[in-house]
Amino acid sequence: MPRCVRILFTKCIMNYSQLLDALKQNSDERHNQFNNVIVNSGVRTIGCTIPFVRRLAKSVTTEEAESFPVHDCYEADLLRGIVVASCKLPFAEKIVHLNAFVQTIENWAVCDSSTVKPPRSERELYFAYFCDMLPSDKPFVCRYGIVNLMSGYLDGEHIGKIFAQLSKIAQWGQYYVDMGVAWLLATAMCKCRDETVSYMEGEARNIVSKFAYNKALQKMRDSYRVSDADKQWTYSLRMV
Repeated sequence: MPRCVRILFTKCIMNYSQLLDALKQNSDERHNQFNNVIVNSGVRTIGCTIPFVRRLAKSVTTEEAESFPVHDCYEADLLRGIVVASCKLPFAEKIVHLNAFVQTIENWAVCDSSTVKPPRSERELYFAYFCDMLPSDKPFVCRYGIVNLMSGYLDGEHIGKIFAQLSKIAQWGQYYVDMGVAWLLATAMCKCRDETVSYMEGEARNIVSKFAYNKALQKMRDSYRVSDADKQWTYSLRMV
């Protein structure tokens, strides 16, 4: 086992040079080539998998992660997001770190891999916080709100509120915003089927961009959690 891996489950002081050494010693060139294509980032990639970065993040403090340079390498940006999203702080303190982090997001992988799991006592505070991101003029701030709503709030209590919040999105037509909404709607179809059917047949057609709407239908058809009958239903809704 490489020496760098031995730090993974013990908190220790780590500077940026040590982080880069750990990343480079656990990189793979084929995975690096894959990352360069699929992540679509202007930031260099080293070639580490997300599971490895998640394990490495357990040995890094929030202060250390926030001291690392932004956009020097994709894996360091990813690690920062994971550390900040998982840090154990009260809501009022944690959102200070989250606010700083979300302003730096420049690709979907960092965005989608850094979702928060709110404690039960603060769940509604985070719900409002993520909803407030949807009107942002920054596509990845908006998408961060979308993916957090999708990951933690697709339930009977919140689904109607989420659909209502989609009308506040200002960045329709931005690819990663539209795809985030499509992903949310397709997942909602699996978890809140009746509410989603009603939304897709009604209000969504006047609010959601045509691209996002049709992509949501496609994702529903691709999902093994959507019934054959509902997949057939999606063909009747396609916007042209």
